[in-house]
Amino acid sequence: MKLFKSLLVLFLLLTAVACQEKGDKYAFQYVTFKETLPYHHGQEHPSCTFDLNVLKAHGTDTVFADAFNVDISYFLFDKRTTDVRDAMIHFIDSIIDIFKEENKEQIRYAKEEGFEPRDIDYEYVIKTKVHYGNHRDIIGHFINMYQYTGGAHGGTFITCRNYRLEDGSVVTLDNYFKPGYEKVLIPILEKKLLEYAECGSRDELDEHGYFSNEPMFVSDNFEIRKDTIDFIYNQYDIAPYSTGITTLSVPEDEIRSILR
Repeated sequence: MKLFKSLLVLFLLLTAVACQEKGDKYAFQYVTFKETLPYHHGQEHPSCTFDLNVLKAHGTDTVFADAFNVDISYFLFDKRTTDVRDAMIHFIDSIIDIFKEENKEQIRYAKEEGFEPRDIDYEYVIKTKVHYGNHRDIIGHFINMYQYTGGAHGGTFITCRNYRLEDGSVVTLDNYFKPGYEKVLIPILEKKLLEYAECGSRDELDEHGYFSNEPMFVSDNFEIRKDTIDFIYNQYDIAPYSTGITTLSVPEDEIRSILR
């Protein structure tokens, strides 16, 4: 593990990113790590590959910056801290431990059963960006994550974390919409899904890979844009892996009555 820690020192970098609309009050930097770490030195496989590019806040508004950094550190790396870099190191170390243990177990099992062990490769890719949503002074942190830890295929997940600039608090369905918002949003989302899938009825959705027999729901994974709110449904939320990620865009004018 000391070898991996020393590699982290060499490859963790900070790169400045400017959000010009708001000036230095809300500024951001990338914390990055890109490296492929083999299980044994000099061997290509099995290997654990990381390509992490995560924004941290560092502007003069420390209340916002601290709240933003704590949330993203916990959401991505399962550690509550304002130090995104430290949380990333903690995450990488824990993944490497699991990676080595899983390959060790595979080797042990293969020897017991008398066959050649298969390589268990890991891959983690995280890329993020920020954007300003609408006139309500909300900023969105858009996260694109891919991970592969063996099996037939990896998984891609898109998440948007929305924050209020006044205090860095996370925008949620319950604090952005008025009570009872589901009654208004669900029929609209059902209509948008039919349009997105080019279907005339819910019965046709199966032909396009959607779970037509399961009730529609309001995704808590949403992006607040200038004139729309985009509800993001990841793989397996409303459709199988092969269908991919579905984003349903709802014009704000259609749901203004349920906004707080």
